[in-house]
Amino acid sequence: MSSNEAEIRRQFEELSETFPDLRLSEDKPGCRVIRGILYFSATFQGVTIADSFSILIMLPQDYPNSPPIVQETGSRIPADFHQYPDRTLCLGAPVEVWRRFKSDPRLITFVETLVVEYLYAYAYFEKFNKMPFGELPHGAQGIREYYHELFQTNDAHILLALLKVLADGTYRGHHPCPCGSGKILRKCHGPSMLELLKNQPKELFLKDAENIIYSMERNEFENFDWGLLPKKLKRELDEMARERANHEKCA
Repeated sequence: MSSNEAEIRRQFEELSETFPDLRLSEDKPGCRVIRGILYFSATFQGVTIADSFSILIMLPQDYPNSPPIVQETGSRIPADFHQYPDRTLCLGAPVEVWRRFKSDPRLITFVETLVVEYLYAYAYFEKFNKMPFGELPHGAQGIREYYHELFQTNDAHILLALLKVLADGTYRGHHPCPCGSGKILRKCHGPSMLELLKNQPKELFLKDAENIIYSMERNEFENFDWGLLPKKLKRELDEMARERANHEKCA
């Protein structure tokens, strides 16, 4: 048994002590999943909800280096309630999910916090027709708002400039901060950026930058500096533009 398999089994045993109706299996070689009924009782601001959901937790092959992904399999939660197109649950902004998971990369913590919080929110919404924690945005706008709160700016140009440093792997503490404050990185946005780099691979910041682009309004593209984009994203967009130009030329 590999160290990875041993760690998964150890963590699952810990998880099953609290959630005994979950089962660990291997759907295909290297694809480990946990499925079953998750019973929980949670309280927020004096409102206690006890409920249960059928869930599927899929463990990535490099677990516990990356967080699991989760689906609700009982067809109770509608597709438009904070889910991605593949019906995996949107447990929060991806970078925040990574941060919380990396702070304690155990199944029991992942389920008791991120998963139960989501299921509690839906059960609360089902009962009271409102969200217990406020209506949290998801998708591109939710990612933008996450970085807005983290970096204390909603200027998409600044957000992209900071994400470019993260995605390109060019962080240098003595360089000027891309926000334009005139300070060096380590005395400005640097500490927040280093915390992000500890908890998420730089490749995922590329996707976050793409989502910032999707969240932008038409007026935000006026005088837009395309050099703000991470190098790989800019190359991809340039290639798409060339293909479109060639197609129009042929037409």
